[in-house]
Amino acid sequence: MSAPNAAGRLDRLPASRFLWTCLVLISLGVFWDTYMLYSIGPLSSAFVKAQHQEQLATRIPTALFLGTFIGAVLLGRIADRIGRARAFTLNLTVLAIGACVAALVPVNFLLLLAIFVAGIGTGAEIPLSVTYVQELAPSARRGRLSSLMLAIGFLGGTTGGIIAAAMAEVSGGFRIGLLIAAAGALITIGLRLWVPESPRWLERGGRHAEAEAVLRRIESAVQRGIGAERLPEPAPPPAVPEARTVSTMTLLKPAYLRRTLSAWLIELCQGFGSYGFTTFVPVMLYARGYDLVHAVGYTALIQLSYPAGTLLSSFITDRIPRKWGMAAFYTLNVGIGIGFYFAGTDWLVVLCGFLTSMLIFIDGPLLHTYEAEIYPTELRGRGAGTSFSISRLGGFLAPLAASAIIASLGVEAAGPYLIVIAAASWLACALFAALLAVDTSTRSLERLAEPEAVS
Repeated sequence: MSAPNAAGRLDRLPASRFLWTCLVLISLGVFWDTYMLYSIGPLSSAFVKAQHQEQLATRIPTALFLGTFIGAVLLGRIADRIGRARAFTLNLTVLAIGACVAALVPVNFLLLLAIFVAGIGTGAEIPLSVTYVQELAPSARRGRLSSLMLAIGFLGGTTGGIIAAAMAEVSGGFRIGLLIAAAGALITIGLRLWVPESPRWLERGGRHAEAEAVLRRIESAVQRGIGAERLPEPAPPPAVPEARTVSTMTLLKPAYLRRTLSAWLIELCQGFGSYGFTTFVPVMLYARGYDLVHAVGYTALIQLSYPAGTLLSSFITDRIPRKWGMAAFYTLNVGIGIGFYFAGTDWLVVLCGFLTSMLIFIDGPLLHTYEAEIYPTELRGRGAGTSFSISRLGGFLAPLAASAIIASLGVEAAGPYLIVIAAASWLACALFAALLAVDTSTRSLERLAEPEAVS
């Protein structure tokens, strides 16, 4: 049968309960990803102190970030081969297994290995979720819907911060936190079975009958939800290149090289600065004289900025070019991040920490939307996943750098160096966005698939 024109039929659909339900269910994977990422630092800090194994305080987050780097590379590639829905199930299954095993094993190498496995499961979740929302959403609302999905998903980071604060003095709180992640991932797998496969992915793979069936299901659900007798006529199918077999090396071919370099360099620097800042806020606060429990409590308050930032991003991302939005907000991050370190009162510490993290999560949706939309459908999963893996590489390198600084200078003297490194990373992000990133605003995914479409 002929191609079902997924782009034209999806782009003309109005907002509906069906689309919002898909968005919420997709966001649950991001929820458990961010839960792990932003609770593992404070949870493990309290846990290893109680176990008198302080040397593991940086190794546990490092094992997680190393796993997320591997997972983003490997599982992002798999999503282009087996589809978005099956890749989601695979991701969360690996997360659940790793978290469950980590909660049960002794405090030794097996714990680090299990945390590493859990990281593999979380690695590709954000780029995969953004990719899927983009492939369902109308082009004009693509950025906003991606940001709203992330706003819901990043509530996992807030939840993780609150649980970390509550469990800081509870015996076995670290293990309880991991079991919560394992159970949540398994429940999410069951709920996500309701979400259909991406019709764009099916169409580009030549599976036209399956794409047609999914599109009819979506159209029928939308029509019932809005109470319309008929939907608007779709636009004619866009003229896009024929689907082709691509490899990961396609990312580095001349047609996509600028796009790839812009995404990779921004991701590396923001991962180093942002994940480093978030993971080691307790260390910096402890160096300022706060005890561990108060440091973890401040971290939980600061983590309320995660959904706030992504929610604000949803009102921004489709209104301004994404490249200039990233350049502006990363620049703001530099100043407020430095202000966090020099804050002299409790309320100013929390305010600057909140604003710094909020800006990180305003930029995040802009960047994650950008890195998915710059590639064609058959390359989008591995393109977004590989770009995001560079961020996780930055997150992996950040605790290594912090560990070396702390070991060399001591906890009390390490704070200024940690925040200066983060600020320099955000400044580099702003420069790469302004000088290298391409303009993608409001163009359809199929139009963006043409290398000459943007400059």
